[in-house]
Amino acid sequence: MRPAQTNNPTRLVGALCATYGLLYLGRLNLSVVLPMLAQDLNLSLAEVGALGTVFFWFYGIFQLVSGEVGSRVSPFRIVSLGILATAIINLLFAFQTSLVVMLVLWGMNGIAQSGGWSPMVRILAERLDARDIKRASTLMPFGYVIGTALTWSLIGAVTVGGNWRAGFWLPGLLLLIILALWRQAAIDVPNAKVSAPRPSVIVSEARGILFVLFVAALAGFVRNGSLIWLPTYILDTGLVADSLVGSVAALLQIIAVPGLLLAHYRVARSNQVFTTAVLMFAAGGLCFLLVALTTGPLAILLVSIALMLMNGAFNLAIASIPLLMAPPGRASSTAGTVNMMATFVGGTAGFAIGGLLEISDWGAVFALWGLVLLLAALVLWWKRAEERQ
Repeated sequence: MRPAQTNNPTRLVGALCATYGLLYLGRLNLSVVLPMLAQDLNLSLAEVGALGTVFFWFYGIFQLVSGEVGSRVSPFRIVSLGILATAIINLLFAFQTSLVVMLVLWGMNGIAQSGGWSPMVRILAERLDARDIKRASTLMPFGYVIGTALTWSLIGAVTVGGNWRAGFWLPGLLLLIILALWRQAAIDVPNAKVSAPRPSVIVSEARGILFVLFVAALAGFVRNGSLIWLPTYILDTGLVADSLVGSVAALLQIIAVPGLLLAHYRVARSNQVFTTAVLMFAAGGLCFLLVALTTGPLAILLVSIALMLMNGAFNLAIASIPLLMAPPGRASSTAGTVNMMATFVGGTAGFAIGGLLEISDWGAVFALWGLVLLLAALVLWWKRAEERQ
């Protein structure tokens, strides 16, 4: 199939944002149903949290694979296969009763979902002019923030009453429709012959972005932990009815949108990605530390501000910075490596946060997240000269 011929950056970025965001229907549906699943299967929070861990581990590992494959294979085909596999896995998951089988399926879902981000980054790198890439990289994250809000709202509504299985078969059916729309759009890159890099080249590239990988790991731990456990936190506060937990969690994701706008606005005005990320990581970390000392509505407000800032900084770390640091023709591979680190380490939050809650409380969780974000800010501040180079 020939690539889509639109050269309008806004339309191209919009189509990629929408497709990637809708992929979240088949991955973050798990977050809303974790307490229901634990109760229905008589499992602990740490045990069901392992589903999030196995997803992000497989997703992270295969980000590296999909990044390399995406540098040489049609991104359109990789994304198509990923959507189809995610749809089938969700449909199968809805009928399971064994945690072991669920772990296998959700790990396979991580592999399927890994075929989304890196190939799309390659499309951006090869379809846009150099002057548009930096701005476009700050817009792509809107897709998955809105996708998260949509997923949590929809799944929260259809699983009222503890019917957690509806939270999987419905996304499975919707993703089949999304696949048909993606294939109709046929967005791809111009045919380009790319030679396979030597292993030494890949290792050299990884060494050049070690500090980026470290920051991505720290940011991924906080972001993925919040994606997995935020609905449970809202439920534990007792401030909203159980049936509204998904909607409230979705609102907290929508509140993150100003963080993306702030990051986009400051980068467009200052042309400084690293410094912008430093400021937002530091401010978000301080807000999380304050959350650890408060309760009630004030805590919810501080969580909202922290999520807003953290999302803006996280997206600069895994979208804008990799595009700046990527060698020519290696955007997909660099993005895949960075995203691999963010999601692999972030995946440990599924089990780690569940285990921490078993022995402590949410104050300890927020304090940990705050310290992690402050460390990310410190590393980027130390390496800020890399952007000028």
